Amino acid sequence: MRKLLVLLACLGVAGVILPAGAGATVAAKKKAPVKIGGKVNNKGTKAVKGTSVEVEQDDYYFGPTFIKAKAGTTLTVELENEGTTEHNFSISGQSIDLNVEPGQKATATVTVPATGSVVFFCKFHQSVGMQGAIFTKAGTATKASTRTTTSRVGGS
Repeated sequence: MRKLLVLLACLGVAGVILPAGAGATVAAKKKAPVKIGGKVNNKGTKAVKGTSVEVEQDDYYFGPTFIKAKAGTTLTVELENEGTTEHNFSISGQSIDLNVEPGQKATATVTVPATGSVVFFCKFHQSVGMQGAIFTKAGTATKASTRTTTSRVGGS
């Protein structure tokens, strides 16, 4: 009986020191401010205060994934490829199609729509969730992007 009490006491102390689920990391589900068709690797939202924004390209996401900007402005998007493979930044309807090698930077000039939002994507990795949107108001509809069939997952 004494051994049982000691065992229960030890388990009780372990429960205080290491509560259930300790060591397990559960990622919080980020809610997208606008809906995009297909898979989206959501790495957050940023509200732009001026006319430029830094965007990280990585394997296989944009960070931030969603960019809130003032309607009708011209936005300078400063891209940096921090991934291990070539990435791309494209916006259909704005003639933007930039390839960025690993460790390199590029700049795109984007016209923020007067209403709604516009989708940007990596033409090599869009199918695996590498896409995002520039929007003026949460909940607005996105303008469809032209999806490509090019795929370069894991290398250039």
